[in-house]
Amino acid sequence: MIEAIRRPPPNFDAFIHEVSAGLESLYGEAAADDYRKKAPAAMQSSFTHPAVRAWVATEDDRAQAMLVSAQRDGVGLITFVHVLGPYVGQGLESELAETAVSELRSCGVTGISAEPVALCALELDDVFASLGFAKVERQLMASPLNARPLSAALLTESVTADARDYMRVGEIIVDAYREHPGRDLHAEVRTLAGAESFVRTAADGAYGQTRPGFIRILRRMGRPVAAIVGCEAAPKVGFVLQVVVRPEEQGRGLGTQLILELAHCFREAGLERIALGVTNDNPARRLYERLGFRKILPVNAY
Repeated sequence: MIEAIRRPPPNFDAFIHEVSAGLESLYGEAAADDYRKKAPAAMQSSFTHPAVRAWVATEDDRAQAMLVSAQRDGVGLITFVHVLGPYVGQGLESELAETAVSELRSCGVTGISAEPVALCALELDDVFASLGFAKVERQLMASPLNARPLSAALLTESVTADARDYMRVGEIIVDAYREHPGRDLHAEVRTLAGAESFVRTAADGAYGQTRPGFIRILRRMGRPVAAIVGCEAAPKVGFVLQVVVRPEEQGRGLGTQLILELAHCFREAGLERIALGVTNDNPARRLYERLGFRKILPVNAY
C-alpha cells in the first residue's frame, strides 16, 4: 500500500542504517555517523514542510520503501528514493514514483526533475522512462584536497560574497544557465528570485554547513562575472553546489580559478576532500578530471 506521510515511519531506523552505510562508502565513517545523528530531526522537519510530500510503501504497518518530493518555483523535484534491502526487486520504487509524479502533475507544476542519489540497489532508468522522463547521465566526483592540481592557487581573484552580494551571484547563475543544456534539471537557475533564494538558503546551511569564504564572487572591471557556492556536505567533505561564469567570460579559466580558490578555503577550514556533481557530457568534466577529480558514483537524473 502506498500512503502519504507527515512524520518518519516507525521503522525509520532501518532507512537510517542503510543510507548511512551508503554514505560511509562514499565519504567515510564520519559522514555515516553524522547522518545517523542528524537524520531523524532533519527528516521530520522536511516531512512537515508545506512544499514537501513524502510517500511510503507499507505492509503490516512497516515501511518498505520511501520517496520524497518537493515543489520549488513551480517545478516538481524528486529528491530521495530508497527501498529497504529485503524488498528490492518488488517494483516498489515504480509504485512510489507513479504516485509522486501523478500528484505533482495534478498540482500544475511546469516540469518535474528527479535526481535521487540512490544508496541502495535500485535501477531507476526504466521507472522514469515509463513515466515520460528523459535520462541525463550524471556522476558524483571527488578528489583529496591535498592533490597537487588543487593546491596551486591562493585567493588572488575572487572575494568572499556576503549577503549584499547574493543577488549578484543569483544574476550570474541565471545568466550562465540561460542557454545551458542542464537548465531543465535545476529549478533554482531559471529566475532571479529562485537563484537568489538558492544562494541564501545555501548560506543558511540548507545543503551543509557554509563558512565564510565558501560562497565567492569574481569581478572584472568592477562587474560580477563568475561565482561559486560551496558547503561542507559531510564531515571533512566540501561540496561544490554551483560554479558559474557569464557566457561572454567563459573559456578564460575563471571557473578553474574559482574551484582552486574554493579548494583553498576548504583546506583552510580543515576539510580533506572536495566533491561535486556533473553531467557526463558536460565539457567541464574534463576540467575536473585534470584537477584530480575521479568518479565515485553514477547519479543519473531524469
